[in-house]
Amino acid sequence: MATAPMKPFPVVLDLTDDQAYYVLTAALEEFASSAEHQAENEEQTARYNERPDDGQAAFFRRLAEIAKQLREDVERQLDEG
Repeated sequence: MATAPMKPFPVVLDLTDDQAYYVLTAALEEFASSAEHQAENEEQTARYNERPDDGQAAFFRRLAEIAKQLREDVERQLDEG
C-alpha cells in the first residue's frame, strides 16, 4: 500500500531576532555541507573498497538538497512577508 505524499504545511517561526534567523540558516547550511561531505565519503569508500553503490551517497545528497530547499523557502517567505 503506497503512502500518499504529505501536503506542505506552514510552520511559524519568530525570526524577528537576527540571531534566531542566523541560527536557523547557519544550521541548515551546516547540515547541507555535512551531508554533502558524508556523500563524498561514501562514494570514496565505495570506490576504494571496489564495492557497488549502495545508495548511501544518494541518500546523503538528497538530505543536503532538502536542507538547501528549506533555507531557500525561509528566504522566499521572508522576502514575501
